[in-house]
Amino acid sequence: MPEQLYDRTSGVCAVEALDPRLLASLLARAERDSLGDVAGKATASVQTRSVPRRRPGRFSLGRAAGPHETLTAAVLLPLHLLVVVADLETERVVAQSGRLDDMTVEQDLPQLTIDTGVSVFTRWSNGTEAASLHVALGDDPAGNAFKEQLREAVRDANS
Repeated sequence: MPEQLYDRTSGVCAVEALDPRLLASLLARAERDSLGDVAGKATASVQTRSVPRRRPGRFSLGRAAGPHETLTAAVLLPLHLLVVVADLETERVVAQSGRLDDMTVEQDLPQLTIDTGVSVFTRWSNGTEAASLHVALGDDPAGNAFKEQLREAVRDANS
């Protein structure tokens, strides 16, 4: 079995209690995409801290080389999924949304899994074509519960 790339820890978190770096970008994305009152509509939300298991080696090319510690928030709305990721080293924050009825949650293949979380395929709000995005989630009760809630919401939206 392949070695995992990150140690991830997820926690259930109300939208208003998300890390301020995540919350500001999430609310801005929700406004751009006309999603309304995210805090009032959220059916589930989770925040995940991802710490790389390996640090860049002695000969790496500075801060840009290798994996970075990140924070991820995923918020499930009745019709959408909002995802925001903050790179804690570069301070870059990216937020995206996708419609549940246009979404596919990819199946886990334990023999190939090197990362916890879930891959989601849809046309994300910042793209013109459908693409897969890995939503980081811990292999813990909060991460596993959110993954199952997402799968159920996508299944319901597509039926």
